[in-house]
Amino acid sequence: MPRIIPEYKEEVRKKIIDTAYHLFMVRGYHGTTMEEIAGALGVTKPAIYQYFPGKEDLFAAVSERGRQELKGILERSYRDRDFRGGSEALFDSLSRYTPQFYGMFSEMMILAPRNERIRQILEEDRRGDILVIERFIARQQEKGLVPPRLDANTLALASHAIIGGLLLDMSTGLDRGEAKRIWITTVEALLKPS
Repeated sequence: MPRIIPEYKEEVRKKIIDTAYHLFMVRGYHGTTMEEIAGALGVTKPAIYQYFPGKEDLFAAVSERGRQELKGILERSYRDRDFRGGSEALFDSLSRYTPQFYGMFSEMMILAPRNERIRQILEEDRRGDILVIERFIARQQEKGLVPPRLDANTLALASHAIIGGLLLDMSTGLDRGEAKRIWITTVEALLKPS
């Protein structure tokens, strides 16, 4: 029996994740079957199960891909900027995601209370996002650009919740310009000296 070259195996795994990511966004998590993912790839369903034991495991990999994308967006948005400028760049980058992405995310939030694995995946995502934001805020505080009276973790949690809510609201009709105005106004209010 021929061996599978590790690079090939990783390439196939990435293709499966990319295809699932696209189908989850278009059809939703529940609306997408492993058979449809296999069909889009031109392989059999058992071939996918060689890489992912189940749909939740595949979703975990899709989620990890999304987390890495978000980490890159956060780092690029805040690199060489003050907190306000970084927050504006972050909003601009995140608001480019499609409403389908936020629809998929909303679906996962609905499933989380009844599905422990999905809840864990979303919790890991949230913690990872907040850690990146918190580290950025702490660096900005060291530079004197964010008031030290603000707890970096609390500010990161609030920022994550506010921008996440605005982006979800945009997927249901909130005007992008209005959402951005609310976000920037909130950031400026947080940064005002007391």
